[in-house]
Amino acid sequence: VGMHLPDDKLLTGYWQKMRGGDNIYSVQWLYNRTGDPALLPLVEKLHRCTANWRMKDDLPNWHNVNIAESFREPAHYFLQTGQASDLQFAYANFREIRKRFGQVPGGMFGGDENCRVGYTDPRQGTETCGFVEQMFSDELLLHITGDPFWADHCEEVAFNMYPAAVMPDFKSLRYLTAPNMVVSDSKNHHPGFDNTGPFLMMNPFSSRCCQHNHSFGWPYFNKHLWAATPDNGLCAAIYSASEVSAKVGNGTAVKIAAETKYPFEATIQFTVIPERAVTFPLYLRIPAWCRAPAVSLNGKRIAVKAEAGNYIRLEREWRGTETVTLELPMEISVRQWPRNNGCVSVNYGPLTFSLKIGERYERHDSTKTAIGDSSWQATADPSKWPAYEIHPTTAWN
Repeated sequence: VGMHLPDDKLLTGYWQKMRGGDNIYSVQWLYNRTGDPALLPLVEKLHRCTANWRMKDDLPNWHNVNIAESFREPAHYFLQTGQASDLQFAYANFREIRKRFGQVPGGMFGGDENCRVGYTDPRQGTETCGFVEQMFSDELLLHITGDPFWADHCEEVAFNMYPAAVMPDFKSLRYLTAPNMVVSDSKNHHPGFDNTGPFLMMNPFSSRCCQHNHSFGWPYFNKHLWAATPDNGLCAAIYSASEVSAKVGNGTAVKIAAETKYPFEATIQFTVIPERAVTFPLYLRIPAWCRAPAVSLNGKRIAVKAEAGNYIRLEREWRGTETVTLELPMEISVRQWPRNNGCVSVNYGPLTFSLKIGERYERHDSTKTAIGDSSWQATADPSKWPAYEIHPTTAWN
């Protein structure tokens, strides 16, 4: 249908025009499965009609989710053109937003609803949608480029920011989450935050965009833990307890199980079970923060070429059940934020420390503080979907 529309009739709405990269991703997904050459001109057309995410030292839009979701559009187009300049625009977009509003430990940027000149306080936050879309963009760029940088950044957001935006049971969530956030209440905090309403409260009904998106973060994350490699191997790209089944080498089936409590421990054990003896490479990502990784094979330490921010490559014949243990020793590090009045954050490996503050949860009727489009779930039982305010009970400053 899109090919029959004039360019000025395609992606005409605000959201559609900003987020055309997702359309390109979908068309390329279909092309990779059908090989239909008629789909390739559609990608070119979508690229022409999408907002220009190839600007020099600027972005076409400063809405936080539009940025997190759409900054990667040139990288999708790169898959078709093969032009390095297309790929570099995705990197440039990532750097531009953080150059201006990147004062958020945990990998995000101070966007609130929209990034605003002069609002660079450490309390500026990000939508829950923004966390999920940033992680998804990181995961897609990892698989497009193979660059471990995107895996490092995905873990940074996944471990430090995304969990703070939701209740443990995922039944309520906060619209905006910021680093220096000492209260999560139903008050209107505009203009300090760029939105008018109770956007700091944990509520399952308000702001349907995030309700439709907040639970996708972990499924996306799990989907991209492992990657195939051009030399018929496998890559452990992002770390979590997992199990993958794939064909490697000459087409032999293999199962690999990863056991770990990473990032709360530094060891990941991989159990490799090939269908029969097969030679293939296994790649293990070394995070940029790790200075002294170590690898053991079947319980014995082995010498490997290991460089922070790169991959270890283990190519050998795998027989029977074998184990590979990866150790990623974590250290304390301090990061300075010169554009944010000299603030600092403290990391331990991939984790960013936060001050432990006593918490008092106040349960509320979700319908009393729901706003806007909350009627989208009119048949839900509010007693099963409570809202919460969270207040500090100990010193936070």
